[in-house]
Amino acid sequence: MEYRLNKIAELCSEHGFKTDMPDKNRIDVTIREDCVLSFLNLVDENDTLVGFDGTPWHDHGTVEFMTGPNTSIECDELDIIIGLVSGELLIVNQYLNSILTDRWIMHKKEPLDLKYIEAGEELKICRLA
Repeated sequence: MEYRLNKIAELCSEHGFKTDMPDKNRIDVTIREDCVLSFLNLVDENDTLVGFDGTPWHDHGTVEFMTGPNTSIECDELDIIIGLVSGELLIVNQYLNSILTDRWIMHKKEPLDLKYIEAGEELKICRLA
């Protein structure tokens, strides 16, 4: 399954997100000035990848988001954009000593496990809608 990059561009345009296609297999969606969500078709590997530029979090293909301790939903590339716009999906920013160390997407109903949070670690959760 390849991501529908042109459909992502159309959907983002409808919702006011700036997009850039550095090549025919990648689209970058600017969520905020410092927050770029990238969708890639990895043609040679017959795979896809979605992740935030400059952070380690990423996923492949259809993404599964927890909506409770024993429930989840699957989102394709368009569902991710729609979920962010609707506020169903949130962006979590992880900082350690004020430095961004990771960024990922979670469902608003996903239980947030804080038992392993470290000294100096901070989580900032962003809801777009």
